Amino acid sequence: MKVYVLPADAHGCGHYRIAWPSDVLRQQGHDITVMPPKAKSGFLASVGTKPDGTEVLTSVTIPHDAEVIVLQRPAHRLQPQMISLMRANGIAVVVDMDDDMSTIHPDNGAYETYSKRGDPNLSWRHAMESCKAATLVTTSTRALQRTYAPHGRGEVLDNYVPAAYLDFPAESPPTFGWPGTIKSHPNDLQMLGTAVRDLVREGHDFRVVGDGVGVSRILRLAEEPVATGMVKLTDWARVIGTELGVGLVPLAATHFNTSKSRLKGIEMMATGTPWISSPREEYRKLHRESGCGVLADTPRQWYQAIKRLLTDEVLRKEQAEAGRAYMQSQTYQANAWRWAQAWQRAFDIQRGVSK
Repeated sequence: MKVYVLPADAHGCGHYRIAWPSDVLRQQGHDITVMPPKAKSGFLASVGTKPDGTEVLTSVTIPHDAEVIVLQRPAHRLQPQMISLMRANGIAVVVDMDDDMSTIHPDNGAYETYSKRGDPNLSWRHAMESCKAATLVTTSTRALQRTYAPHGRGEVLDNYVPAAYLDFPAESPPTFGWPGTIKSHPNDLQMLGTAVRDLVREGHDFRVVGDGVGVSRILRLAEEPVATGMVKLTDWARVIGTELGVGLVPLAATHFNTSKSRLKGIEMMATGTPWISSPREEYRKLHRESGCGVLADTPRQWYQAIKRLLTDEVLRKEQAEAGRAYMQSQTYQANAWRWAQAWQRAFDIQRGVSK
């Protein structure tokens, strides 16, 4: 089975969802080609014009040996047509989605891309149509299956981490902080209320793994927190483990966040950082299955949970060790077979072997 994989970007989204599991599968002998998201990469398409001036896709030139094609976040208006053309030629098409684009907050940096205010060629509506046309839809959460695969041709592929994350030194600095940016989390830090401000006033060290822009304003801090600045993907998890003794995952009670995956939690666990999260669906599941982490739903609960982990070194060490132990089974090296299985299912569906 020859598989061609097209990541949406060269950042976290493309690597966690597509590139890293593909790399592991290739090492295991699977015939997979990853086509990087560059201007000259991808497929050559021919476009015609209807009498009313509407553009229509007339043909797509793809590798002659392609049997399964995996697309990530296909939100261009011509991509549903492209998927239909591929399937009409016997090629199985898998669409992978890791966010609910229809419910992105207006202040989120990605909103412009997928809303009416942005490029008219791009829209979350086109992504929905692409999923309808696809042979199979894979998502990072069960909630996203309900959004993108109501037709039943879908499968959940949880996020995992590279095994190399477990090789980073498990440090436990007496700090707490947030790995993120308000560019993509404009309404989440507000869940903390005055918890961070109160802990900082008591002398605890708060910091941000990220640009730190706007954090002091939202958290009402007297001074700007220590921030790492932008961190490369290759250094991301290591920096979290180095900078944070306790990690925070505040998530507002929105439909968008109900669909969010457990990624921040498992990044922290892999590097030995105990975490506290809002009780969203995937974090309740992670907490239940791993026995790790703390769930906090009010500023008071956040304050108490952070305070306890910062002041109880034994508990912090226990959480760090338990998290790393759990993550031994949550790597791509241990789970890439799930991607191969899903792609095989798409191959079989396309050929009418199974439904």
